[in-house]
Amino acid sequence: MPRKMSTLSSPGPNHGKLLRPLLNWSLAGMAISASVVFILAGLGAWLGDDSIIRLDDQIQQLFYLNSDSRLYLFPYTAFITALGSFKISAVAAGGFALLFFIQRSPRFVIYGYAISGSFAMMWILNTVLKEFFRRSRPELDHLLVVHGYSFPSGHAMISMGFYGMLFVIWAIEQQRHKPSGVWLPVLCGISFIFLIGLSRIMLGVHYPTDVFTGFAAGLAWIFCMIKGIKHSR
Repeated sequence: MPRKMSTLSSPGPNHGKLLRPLLNWSLAGMAISASVVFILAGLGAWLGDDSIIRLDDQIQQLFYLNSDSRLYLFPYTAFITALGSFKISAVAAGGFALLFFIQRSPRFVIYGYAISGSFAMMWILNTVLKEFFRRSRPELDHLLVVHGYSFPSGHAMISMGFYGMLFVIWAIEQQRHKPSGVWLPVLCGISFIFLIGLSRIMLGVHYPTDVFTGFAAGLAWIFCMIKGIKHSR
């Protein structure tokens, strides 16, 4: 067995050295993601509550499920939004991380750590940020039972930061075999992530600015993790 593979599949100094860039970029990702949220919150405060409320209202009028459409679309939006829930994303994180770890090759072990780290950090960071800002949920008829605060959207952060990481790994692997095929995971990822965020607005449980901020924070995390993966390989 090659030396690099054997040291990565079992704990040791070389193992830690190989993963150190990923850890360093993970710490940077947390800081940058949190900074993005604070910057956008500061921008909102500078624009004023009236401007933000007006923007949220205009978008909600376009997408919030009214009485005519909610019964038809509700099963679909409820299913889509459930994919971004803690329980389902936890199962996905555990399943994919295990799948990567059992490959016992350097890059897949790195993927395993990237996936499990993305899931954990997005939920932890979102929980802390929500407790800090304590924004109330929209004053709309919530079509699902929800708890906790609104800003930033946890579903938006996890869909971008965690599920986005899965699509990034798919794109990296696709590029190894067929560079032109990288657009498939990119387009699938954008569509999947957008639909989860949109479902939160359609169900009336988040303001559009909650979702946008969650996306921005998750995207900042993704960029850092891509750097970490590249430097760990």
